[in-house]
Amino acid sequence: MAFILLNLKAYEQGVGKNAENLSSIAREVSESSGERIIIASQATDIQVVSKLIETFAQHVDSAPLGAQTGSILPESAKAAGARGSLLNHAEQQISDDDIKTGVARLKSLEMESMVCASSPELAAKYAEYGPTYIAIEPPELIGSGVSVSTANPDIVTDSIEKVKAVNPSVKVVCGAGISSGEDVRKAIELGSEGALAASAFVKADDPKAVLEDLVGGLK
Repeated sequence: MAFILLNLKAYEQGVGKNAENLSSIAREVSESSGERIIIASQATDIQVVSKLIETFAQHVDSAPLGAQTGSILPESAKAAGARGSLLNHAEQQISDDDIKTGVARLKSLEMESMVCASSPELAAKYAEYGPTYIAIEPPELIGSGVSVSTANPDIVTDSIEKVKAVNPSVKVVCGAGISSGEDVRKAIELGSEGALAASAFVKADDPKAVLEDLVGGLK
């Protein structure tokens, strides 16, 4: 089932009470459309957001339980209500070893993992680690309002081909610049199994209208 993941990042409109408000909107649209919508919130908002809608952490660390001040552990994210986590977003990149360890830790906790990759070659490399999803996100298009599915469709199809050749069970989703239902529709037509959006939803004057448009692209 294709889905929309909404990354609230650390935008003022997407933290604290604002995160709760946007999550309520997402739940309403999910219930009315029957489509799967996931919110990726700040770690401090997971406990509240997860009571409203399926929630991912924006990042987790691979540090073990113990004396790890300041680390966001997969175990802590799960306890707060997260059902998965992003890893290696362009704004929070981590080493290959940490990606591999993070995927394994999340899997051991029966949580989903979404590893972000900037190219088909990296997508194929990360597929070896067996994440649930790989999100193809060329960093130059993030927040640009120009979707990767429109600007560079070949990178989507090439990523899917390379990932499936390595590990057919890994799902590829499309991010970077997704801002409309048409962007989502193109991504799905290219073979993507979901789409990521952030600023188009979080910073919108009417986030519900934007989300309804995005979800319409899944039909």
